[in-house]
Amino acid sequence: MSALTFSFAFALLLWPIQGVGQVAVSGTDTAAIIADSGDIRGAARAAQASFERRRQRYFPFRLAPSSGGCDETVGRLCVRYGEGEWYPTPEAAEARALRSELLATLDSLQAMITGDSWLLGQRVWYRAEGGDWESALEVARDCGLAPSWWCKALEGLALHGLGRYEDSATAFNQALVGMEPGAAVNWRIPDRAVDSEARNFLRRYQNLGDDSLAVGLNRLWMMADPLYIVPGNDRLTAHYARWTVATLKDGARNPYRLRWGRDLEELTVRNGWEVGWERSFGSTPGNLNTVTGHQDNEARDYMPTGRALGAPGLADFTDFAVGRERPRSLYQPPYAPVFLPMEGQLAVFPRGNRTLLVATYFLPEDTTFHANHDHPRPWLEPGDQSEMDDQIGLFAVAVGSEHTIRKGRTGQTQGALVLDVPTGSYIISAESWSPARRRAGRFRIGLDLDPVPEDIATLSDLLLLESDGSTPQSLEEAASTALARAEIPIGANLGIAWEVSGLGFRPEIFQFEVSVDKTDRSIFRRVGEFFGLAEQSASLALSWEEPGPDQPAQHFRHLDLDLPDLDSGRYEVTLTLKTPGRSDTVSIRTFSVVED
Repeated sequence: MSALTFSFAFALLLWPIQGVGQVAVSGTDTAAIIADSGDIRGAARAAQASFERRRQRYFPFRLAPSSGGCDETVGRLCVRYGEGEWYPTPEAAEARALRSELLATLDSLQAMITGDSWLLGQRVWYRAEGGDWESALEVARDCGLAPSWWCKALEGLALHGLGRYEDSATAFNQALVGMEPGAAVNWRIPDRAVDSEARNFLRRYQNLGDDSLAVGLNRLWMMADPLYIVPGNDRLTAHYARWTVATLKDGARNPYRLRWGRDLEELTVRNGWEVGWERSFGSTPGNLNTVTGHQDNEARDYMPTGRALGAPGLADFTDFAVGRERPRSLYQPPYAPVFLPMEGQLAVFPRGNRTLLVATYFLPEDTTFHANHDHPRPWLEPGDQSEMDDQIGLFAVAVGSEHTIRKGRTGQTQGALVLDVPTGSYIISAESWSPARRRAGRFRIGLDLDPVPEDIATLSDLLLLESDGSTPQSLEEAASTALARAEIPIGANLGIAWEVSGLGFRPEIFQFEVSVDKTDRSIFRRVGEFFGLAEQSASLALSWEEPGPDQPAQHFRHLDLDLPDLDSGRYEVTLTLKTPGRSDTVSIRTFSVVED
């Protein structure tokens, strides 16, 4: 899957900049010079504006601005999505020194007006921007006389940056309770970050009252959570962290030299704050500089579609695909910047009022844009994740109650898990995560699992197995040899396992039919087969009869298929169950044959 990068640029025109006063604080008794709180706030704003002007000279310089038109225009800003060559590089030492100087100034001024919310926000923000999240948390918690809701929002921002997502959510919930109701509604509803169908879904729930809105939002954020393996919901706390940053940037100078407005607010809430900057010569006369802000270079869209919100049990993997070409929002999980689809097997085995789910796992190869580049990739530095164990997990989140049934295993990124759940409507998520490699794979889908009548012949999904000569006697034993990927090398055999339920209530004979067919035939091949000009492409077909079981029970079956003549390509193995007086039941599984 290709990576998504995000940047937006604004040409800095040759316009006069309003002058602002500055106050030197180093080596000076500032309190003796400034007696009025308004003057103190003015000094703080002047120091912040001076920093933003001065640090631009240390932005990396590109000879020419990014070429091509805008993928999206938001107000005054040109947005481009793509894989571009940009990647984050260390900030210049001079810029870091300027930030330290600014923070010393702001800290001294805050001591004289402890209740100033704007000044407090800047002190938290510039520590966070410099990567000092621990210090940002200390400042947020020592908030003086600032409004308590704002202190909690800043605390939530710092906790999110520290990866403490559960604590961050608690702080943000306290902030929402304390803030003005209209602002709280704006923060809670991510209408800018979702598609139109999802917006309509949220509006319907909002019109039904606060309790219904909470239900709708819980469903959305449950689906948006990148990995259930990781405690907390970092996509939710990222949303509130972005609102916090957008709020503290209102009224502050920014590198674009634009007055803060709805366009900057929208892009910050949708895609996050900038993690890197570039400057270049403008492309038109009068443009002295073009400043481009970059978001995380492996950011993707984790928000579910409106279709998934409206009918969770019917959602397919595309509703949770993170690699959309025109994303409504972008996010990069700090613990797994490389986040890829994991197309393992997910097989359903009905058992009356319960269902067994079998999922297989592997860690996808890094196929992102910078994977084979020889430059540093700082986003993959493991840091404090270097000693963490690899993990796999299978999760079934009940729609409505949000109760999660889970099973996991540490120390590996490949294998299979079996999960027993009651029938119902679920979001199923199979996840593989390597913290040390900062890479994750995920397969997420909605499932409506209905009860199966005891006396109705029911065929499970097929589970593809390694054909190693063994004969598994149960589903759990078969799962231990399941193929992580639904593929086999040329010339290899293929094992299949399945279950039948609803038999044994009377003596009967039933029949199985198995066929293997190529699915990626060309149109010319298909026409030739239809008119008899080419041999039919069925690679294998067999059938047999068996007596039914003596008493009602799960009927586990296993079969090894000899497939020596298959060329590379995609195939379907189809299993049909035929029982007298009943409709046929069919189960199909797609697999690939690949070069060894």
